[in-house]
Amino acid sequence: MEKRQVATTDYIVVGAGSAGCIVASRLSEDPRTTVTLIEAGGTGKNILYSMPAGFFALMKSGQGNWNYQTVPQRALNGREIYFPRGKVLGGSSAINGLIASRGLPGDYDHWERIGNRGWSFRECLPYFKRLESFAEGDPEYRGHDGPVGVTAPVRENMTAVSRAWIDASIQAGLPYNPDHNGLSTYGVSHAQGNYKNAVRQSTAARYITPAMDRPNLRVVVDALVTKVILEQGRAVGVEVIRGGQREIIRADREVILAGGAVNSPQLLQLSGIGDPLDLQPLGIKVEAPLVGVGKNLQDHLNVSLKQRLTSPVSYLRNTRPLSMLGSFAKYALFKSGPSATNGLEAWSHVHSSAEIDHPDIQIYCVNIMHSNNGRDIVPEEGFMASLNHCRPRSVGTVRIKTVNPGEAPLIDPCYLSDPEDLRVLRAGIRISRDIIAQGAFDAIRGQEYEPGSKAESDADIDAYIRRTANTIYHPVGTCKMGVDESAVVDPELRVRGVDALRVIDASVMPTIPSGNTNFPTMMIAEKAVDLIRTGQR
Repeated sequence: MEKRQVATTDYIVVGAGSAGCIVASRLSEDPRTTVTLIEAGGTGKNILYSMPAGFFALMKSGQGNWNYQTVPQRALNGREIYFPRGKVLGGSSAINGLIASRGLPGDYDHWERIGNRGWSFRECLPYFKRLESFAEGDPEYRGHDGPVGVTAPVRENMTAVSRAWIDASIQAGLPYNPDHNGLSTYGVSHAQGNYKNAVRQSTAARYITPAMDRPNLRVVVDALVTKVILEQGRAVGVEVIRGGQREIIRADREVILAGGAVNSPQLLQLSGIGDPLDLQPLGIKVEAPLVGVGKNLQDHLNVSLKQRLTSPVSYLRNTRPLSMLGSFAKYALFKSGPSATNGLEAWSHVHSSAEIDHPDIQIYCVNIMHSNNGRDIVPEEGFMASLNHCRPRSVGTVRIKTVNPGEAPLIDPCYLSDPEDLRVLRAGIRISRDIIAQGAFDAIRGQEYEPGSKAESDADIDAYIRRTANTIYHPVGTCKMGVDESAVVDPELRVRGVDALRVIDASVMPTIPSGNTNFPTMMIAEKAVDLIRTGQR
C-alpha cells in the first residue's frame, strides 16, 4: 500500500473520544494553532447518540463500538467478558450510561501523594468545574456555565422503584447526600447524568460540533492510526489508513494520543514504545523501552442482585414493541417520556465494613432486570441493585498479539485476582439485601430473582459472582502517570523518553477513581490543555 503525505498540522490528536474532543476543541480556540483530530469511527449522526436512553440500543447493536472481548478470566469461570469501547465521534461519552460522577477527593489526593505533583483534588477541582454546568450545585464545588450539562432527576418524576430505593437506603441507616459530586459520595443520592434538556452531553456534541466551522480545526473520521512516526526520539506524525489508502500526517508541535485505556497502549506498542518483552517477539524495533505500557489495567467489576417486584412499576413495559415505538415518538416530537433520561435515577455509596474509611461500594438502582451487559431483558417485573468495588485491587494488562493494527489486543483485566475484591462484592450483595428488606419496599417487593434467597453462604454468593459478574466499563491505568520506572507518562502527561508525544485519556490514571470514569477523563483533558499551553510560553 503506497504512502502519501497529505497534511501538516501543529497538533495531531488521535482519538475523538471523551478526552480527545476536549483537547482538540480547546487547542483550536487559538486561531494561530492548527489541530487535526483523527477518529477511527464515524460521525455518530443518529438519534440514538443524542437520546439519553439510546445507550441501551447502542449496547445491543454494537454500533459505534470497538466490541472488544477480554481473554478468558480464570476467576470468572473462564468467561470472556464483553468489553465495549466507543468508536465514534465522542468515543465512550457517546455510548455510555451518562452517569456524571467524579469519585472521591481522596482519589486525586492519592495521585499527588504517589508523586504526581499538581494532581491533588484541590488542583483538579477547577477543571471539573470548567467542564460542567450544574445549576443546583454549590459553586464552591460545582461548575455552573461549562459546556457539559448535568441533570439530577426530580423525585416526583422518578419511578416508584427509585423512590423506594432512596427511602429504603435511609431506613437502612445511610444519610441522604444531596450532591455525590461534592466533598463525599457517601450516602444515597439522586444519580446525576450528563444529559440536559433531554439530550446527551457527549464531548463531540458539546466541544466539537460548536467548533466545526473553525478553519484551523480538521476532523478526520473513519481513519485508523496505525503508528506514531518517530524521528530521532521525537514524535513527528502518524501513519493513517483511510479509505483503503495509507497516509502520513505530520505534526510540527505534538502528537497527542487520546485513544483510551485499550487503544493508547496498543498504539504505543505498535510504534515501538513499550516493554521489550512484549515487542521483540513480534519483531517490533524498540524505540523507547517503557515497561509500564499496557500494564496497570484497572476496571470496576460489576455484579447485580436481581429483585422481583409485585407491581408493574419497573421499566419492563417500556421494552415492549408498541411502548418502545410510542416512547421513541414522544422523544422525537417533544423531547419527553422514558427515552428522555438514562433511567438511572438513584444510587448509594456505602462502606463494605466498619474498618474501611471511605465508601468503597457503589450501588446503582437499575429500573429493570437484564443480563448479557444489558443486551438481554429478563421478561419479569423487577429491578437490579447493580454494584461494584470502587477501588479494586486486581490489576491486569493490555498487550498486542500481532503487528496488525486492525487486530484487537489481548485484554486481561485479571478480575478478582486479589481476594479483597471478591470480599467487597460479597459485602455489596448483603448490603443491597438489607436495603431491599426495608419497609419502603414492602408494597412492591417480590422474591429475589438472583442469586436467590437460598444463596446465603459466602461460597454461594461467591459462586454467583464468578458466574455473572461483568465489567461496568471503566478501564483505566494502562499508560499510567507517575515518576517511577513503571510510569509511562510524567505528571505533564508527556511520554517518558520521547519528545513531543503525550497521552491524554483514562489510561494515564495511576489508580482508578471511586466512581464512574467519564467525568474524570474529561477533567484530565481540560487540565492537560493548560499544561500544553503553559509549556508553550
